[in-house]
Amino acid sequence: MGAEFWWFYDVIAVAVLLVCIFISGRKGLLKGTFMALCCALSVFVSFAVSGTISQDLYKNTVRSSNVKKIERNLKSDTFTQKYAAYLENMGYFIKVNPEKLDDIFKSDKDLDKALCNYVNNVNARKVEENEAVLLEKIREGYAVVMSDIISQSLNKFSAETAAEEIRNDSSGIKDFLLLVLDKDKLHEASVYITDKYTAEAYITMFRITGFVVLYIALFLIIMAVINSFTGKNENGGESTGSHIAGGFIGIITGGIMIFAVSAIIRLWAIMGNNEMLFFNNDVIDSTYIFKYFYDSVLKM
Repeated sequence: MGAEFWWFYDVIAVAVLLVCIFISGRKGLLKGTFMALCCALSVFVSFAVSGTISQDLYKNTVRSSNVKKIERNLKSDTFTQKYAAYLENMGYFIKVNPEKLDDIFKSDKDLDKALCNYVNNVNARKVEENEAVLLEKIREGYAVVMSDIISQSLNKFSAETAAEEIRNDSSGIKDFLLLVLDKDKLHEASVYITDKYTAEAYITMFRITGFVVLYIALFLIIMAVINSFTGKNENGGESTGSHIAGGFIGIITGGIMIFAVSAIIRLWAIMGNNEMLFFNNDVIDSTYIFKYFYDSVLKM
């Protein structure tokens, strides 16, 4: 299955919604409301607990390991060499001197403007008249190179998250360069990458994993408790109006269930490095309904 089957996710969303409406309508208003409250309570508690423990879990489990993995693949010239290659492949037909880049990285000058001036003068001619365009490419290079460095040691989700972080705010690159260019500070540079650019990705993974596990467990437990008090009889002598009202309540339940499914699929895509043929972001971005639930998972 490829991108042409994007509609499958919208079908899943509609199917989940219809099933929840049917079940809730069959239960009636009272039991349907209990079911909706059960879903809402499970989501609320799962949010709160997973959000609270995810950061501590990350720090106490994978953080130190990530620092070591990055440090094993990081050298004092890693960023310079990769960034030089990036500049040479921007389409301006320039030849970059890595030693000159190091001088720029170590200087007190504004990094973006210094690199912009260097690119525009390296061939003794201005290669880009629009400085804003060149500055954008200069900053994009930070994201591309850092993503490449991280992907060699950690998963691609953390690399993609780091790149997006740098695109939003590249001010931290200067501090990183001052560390990585010093052979005696490669450990500090690895810690800097881990804490500033990859921590959020792993905390997110722990948060989503915790949410999924807790939600399923809590939902089953709460539903079992509710059934023990209300009984298992689906109809229970409810009136037609009660069944109709229960169906409307089922819309709320369905929305919550779709969100839970989207969290599971988001986690699946993350663990699969967003490269699986069907479970990947490009396919889901083409959907009309499911993508809104899917995108909301990272905002929780």
